[in-house]
Amino acid sequence: MKRLIIPLVSCIAFPTAIQANIDPKVAEICMKAADFEGCVKSMSTSKKQDSLNISEFDNALAFFKEGSSLRALKSINSYLKKNPNSKEGYILSAMINAYNLGNFDEAISDIDNAIDIDNDYAYAHALKAEIFYFDLGGSLSKTLKYLEKGLNISPEDPYVNSIAADIQYDNGFVVLGGDTFDLSKKPKDKKALSIESFENAKKSYEKTLANINLDTYKNLLAKSSYDLDPTYLTNAFLGDTKFELYFLYKDKRERATAKKYLEEAVEHYTQAIAIAPSQEEVEKIELDRDIDLYSLDEVYLFRGNAYLWMNNKFKKACSDWKVSKKMGNEDARDNVRDC
Repeated sequence: MKRLIIPLVSCIAFPTAIQANIDPKVAEICMKAADFEGCVKSMSTSKKQDSLNISEFDNALAFFKEGSSLRALKSINSYLKKNPNSKEGYILSAMINAYNLGNFDEAISDIDNAIDIDNDYAYAHALKAEIFYFDLGGSLSKTLKYLEKGLNISPEDPYVNSIAADIQYDNGFVVLGGDTFDLSKKPKDKKALSIESFENAKKSYEKTLANINLDTYKNLLAKSSYDLDPTYLTNAFLGDTKFELYFLYKDKRERATAKKYLEEAVEHYTQAIAIAPSQEEVEKIELDRDIDLYSLDEVYLFRGNAYLWMNNKFKKACSDWKVSKKMGNEDARDNVRDC
């Protein structure tokens, strides 16, 4: 019995010794193969290559987030050469081309490649709408067709809705000629279209706020496009949207609706202030990236402006303006003179 047992133990020990330096999962699979060593070598090489590919994508994403555009583009191009069917790879390439390099036509081409791979990629359709509208000056009608595709696929997606809201918010001003001043002089039909756009923006921002932190809609690529916390920004944008709706409904003499939106605007500004990044943090990002961000001084300024239109809230308006002025806001400095 001993003569039979010893060779058996040796056979078992041999692959076990090899397994000490390889992935346990690889070893488990290759134990069933006729050529254990050949199997290990093949699978280990494959896993190493997969790891390298993932590393190239991660590097591209990291470079993109820190603003190293050329390094990001080099990494993602290398990744796509080895992974030509990666829809996420093409979307990251589009984001680098659009947001970092200003290559908007190339970005659209990247997005089209992602959509060719997966026509049900909701975020890709929304991103195409955003770049087409804001960066290429595309028509609203065609923009809305791209948006509709994304929203039909994933109607509650916070990142798709955020883009939809930004477009509708902008259009709310466009139809009025660029602003909501002197509403009594604006055509009624234009004011009606503006209200419709701002209402659509409000609904989409609310969906974004409701779903942005749900695991169901986790999207690392989409989140990386934000320079600041999306919950903070969405609250601030909702404050802006409802503040504009206040003036539009006030012009229509729908006082109850106007008052409701004004109060809600203040609430959103207050929520944004509570979770806002520091003024110093935002200013550092602005200097490092040469971009203009929605900073805390602006939120205080706008909340102060909203308080101004409320009964018996002038002291609160002045208090907010003074905070904003202290942070260096020029508009707040002008407002404080009236306090």
